[in-house]
Amino acid sequence: MIKVTSGNIPVEVTINSLRSPDCGAGMSYLGTVRNYLDGKQSKGLSFEVEDAVMQESLEKIEAQALEKFDVSEIAIVHRTGSFAVGDDILLIAISAGHRGPAFEACMHIIDLIKELHDEWKREELECQSFIFKLN
Repeated sequence: MIKVTSGNIPVEVTINSLRSPDCGAGMSYLGTVRNYLDGKQSKGLSFEVEDAVMQESLEKIEAQALEKFDVSEIAIVHRTGSFAVGDDILLIAISAGHRGPAFEACMHIIDLIKELHDEWKREELECQSFIFKLN
């Protein structure tokens, strides 16, 4: 299940939707906006990508992970728009029979999405004020 939204991520509802008696492992990852980038203060970030492009890219990642790992279901919810430090931007939830494949699939999905973020994400950094004293 892939969902691209400008609204809040329904974390608990999404995770609970993957529960199954066949699955002993539920794995989730919640990505939030942090307050730094490469040692610089961040004010927030935005994603500059069309919703349809994001949706298609995430669907490909989901299909690849379902084929590669022994997992039952994957949910990826990614927000679009502009965000402040602390805002949730990405949820990955996975159900599987065992924890190993769930962890491996989650790491794989995160790594692939981070590559996309290199293209999509724009950080807003704090400006440093400089005072020059002229003699």
